[in-house]
Amino acid sequence: MNGKAVHRCLHVLDLEKSLAFYKRALGMSEVRRMGPEDGSWTNVFIGNDATGFQMELTWNRGRTEPYENGGRDSHIGFMVSDIDAARALHEEMGCICHTNEALGIYFIEDPDGCWLEIIPQKPDNVRQSGVDVLGALRNRRSVRVYSEEPIPSMLLDRIIEAGLLSASGRARRPWELVVVRDRAMLAALAQCRDSGAAMLSEADAAIVVVADAALSDTWVEDCSIVMANMHLEAAACGVGSCWIQGRMRQAADGRSTQEYVADLLGLPDNMALEAILSLGMPASAAVPHKADSSLWTKVRRIG
Repeated sequence: MNGKAVHRCLHVLDLEKSLAFYKRALGMSEVRRMGPEDGSWTNVFIGNDATGFQMELTWNRGRTEPYENGGRDSHIGFMVSDIDAARALHEEMGCICHTNEALGIYFIEDPDGCWLEIIPQKPDNVRQSGVDVLGALRNRRSVRVYSEEPIPSMLLDRIIEAGLLSASGRARRPWELVVVRDRAMLAALAQCRDSGAAMLSEADAAIVVVADAALSDTWVEDCSIVMANMHLEAAACGVGSCWIQGRMRQAADGRSTQEYVADLLGLPDNMALEAILSLGMPASAAVPHKADSSLWTKVRRIG
């Protein structure tokens, strides 16, 4: 069993002050938050596009005594692309607490006394592995049951960007994406198939992938790549997703799924439907896939 570091928890006395500090000092923004209805505590997860690792800031109502978050004996390291610009900013903020000129590093201290190491990005500093593609593939599932937790906007944007960065034949990019979060529209989309689309009524979002078929004779393949990339990024982000085929399928009212979705979304006549990606935070965790011996029998090697 291999564990993957995904976040570190720090306890904070002033949540808004800490959020402002991490936003300015390290460009980390709120990804999601959680807590009970009585407001006795709040957990806010923060992150940025530089890494999938997140900080979990925990605030407890009524706490007045300082927390023990580590100090110099326990710190978190952050690599920056421009160490001089970072140092100038942190000097302006007055948060630098220690420097090591011999190693070319320094430390800043957050509002609750946690030391954060600032490391320059250079070949000597071995880059840690970032995206684990195989890990995302193993965790990918067709998730049809969702919790009521909304998808953080930051994660939804990452999923959309994964689609926008997809490869296409001759770089024509014939596809367009329609992102739906309106509850009534999602409920209506759930009727786009005579079966297999009911989960859309409980989804937090849906991404409809359409294309101008006149732009490329590989539009079906291009749209499939978009769908697969978004499906995979959703898994990497911990968001549940399900591919709902639209092309060559029939709606619950007898129309083709193409006609149904085009009328519902007001699509122009030149736009052909490929599929819809249903999205929501999963109601439960799934066991990862594994490429077992039966799958390896589909591999034939020459040479």
